[in-house]
Amino acid sequence: MLFALGFIENALNNLFGALSQTIVKIFLAILIFLFGFILGKLVGRVVYKFLEEIEINNFLKKSLGLKINVDNLISNFLSYIIYFLALIAALEQIGVANIILYLISIIVILIILLSFFLAIRDFIPNFISGLYLYSKEHLKQGYNVEINDIKGELLHIDLLHLKIKTKTGDIIYMPNSVAANSKIKVRKN
Repeated sequence: MLFALGFIENALNNLFGALSQTIVKIFLAILIFLFGFILGKLVGRVVYKFLEEIEINNFLKKSLGLKINVDNLISNFLSYIIYFLALIAALEQIGVANIILYLISIIVILIILLSFFLAIRDFIPNFISGLYLYSKEHLKQGYNVEINDIKGELLHIDLLHLKIKTKTGDIIYMPNSVAANSKIKVRKN
C-alpha cells in the first residue's frame, strides 16, 4: 500500500513539475514575442522618421523618377523581419521552431511555384501559337489582316502577340493564342 501511495505521489510530482516547466516556457515565449513586437514597432518608427528626415522619397523621385514610398516600405520591412525573428525565438523557447520553420518553408515554396505557374499560364500558349503563326500563316508586317472581325494593318508580329492598326487609327494587341484559334484573312499590299 505504501508503495502504491509513493508511486502516485511521485507521478503527481513529475506531472506538476513538467506542467509547471511547460507553463514557464509558454510564459517566456509570450514575453519574447511581445518584446520583439514592441522592438519591431520601435525600430520601424525610428527608421521611418530617419528616412523621412533625409527625404529619401524626394531624392528617388528627382534622381530616378520613382514614385515609391520608400521610407514606409523599408520601415515596414524591418519591422516585419523583427516580428518574424521574435516569433522564431518564441517558438524555439517552446521547442517547436524546427517544425514551424519547415512548414513555413514548404508554404513559401508552394506560393513561389504557384506564382510562377500563374505567371507563365498565358505565356506558353501564346509562345506556341506564335511559332504556329510564323510557320503556317505567313504573316508579315504591312499585310492587311482580318481576325475576329478586326480589320487593319499588321504592324508587328512576335512570339507573344500581334499588333494591328485599324482604319480608325486604333492600335490593337492580340494574343497569338486568340489569333491562332481564329479565322485569319491576309491581303498583301
